[in-house]
Amino acid sequence: MSDDAYMAFLDKASADLKEARSRLPPDADEVRTETVEIGVRIPAPLASINSFYISETDEPFEPVTLRWEGASKGVFPDPSHFSSLISPRTDLSSSITTLPASSFDPHNQYSSVLRAVRAAATEASGGGIDESAVEVKVYRVETGTSRVEYYVLALNVEDSLLVGLKAKAVET
Repeated sequence: MSDDAYMAFLDKASADLKEARSRLPPDADEVRTETVEIGVRIPAPLASINSFYISETDEPFEPVTLRWEGASKGVFPDPSHFSSLISPRTDLSSSITTLPASSFDPHNQYSSVLRAVRAAATEASGGGIDESAVEVKVYRVETGTSRVEYYVLALNVEDSLLVGLKAKAVET
C-alpha cells in the first residue's frame, strides 16, 4: 500500500468517526454525576487531599458528601440507591459494582486517600471513633464507553452522610 493510499484510508476512517459522533446528542457518551450536595459541608480531611488516580488520564480525587439516611444505621447504599444519589436523572445501577478497599488499592499507593476518607467519617464524632475501625467501600461506576468513576466512601453516622473521594478514570 502506498503512502497516499494509506493516508486516504486514515482520512476516510476519521471522517466516518466524526460523522457518527456528530449525530450523537452532546455528552451522549458520558453521564454527569453529582458529588457534593448543596448545603453540606465538605470535611476538612477531604478538602485538603492532593492525590491523583493513575489511569490513562491522571485525574485528581474530588470530595464527595452526599446525604444518605442509611448512614445513620451503618448501611451503605446498594447500587440502585447509590445511582439515585449520584445521578438522579439517569439510572446507572447496572453500571455500578462495589469492591473492598483492598481490591481498589492492592499496592497501597492510595493510602493517603483511604486515611482521608476514614478521618472524614470520624470528624463529626469529635474523634470518639477509632479511624482504623471505619469501613471503606469503593463503588466503580461506568459512565461511558471507556470512562469510569471510582467513589471511595465511608459512612458518617453522626450526620447521615456518605463521605469520601471520587476519581475519574479512562480504561480502554
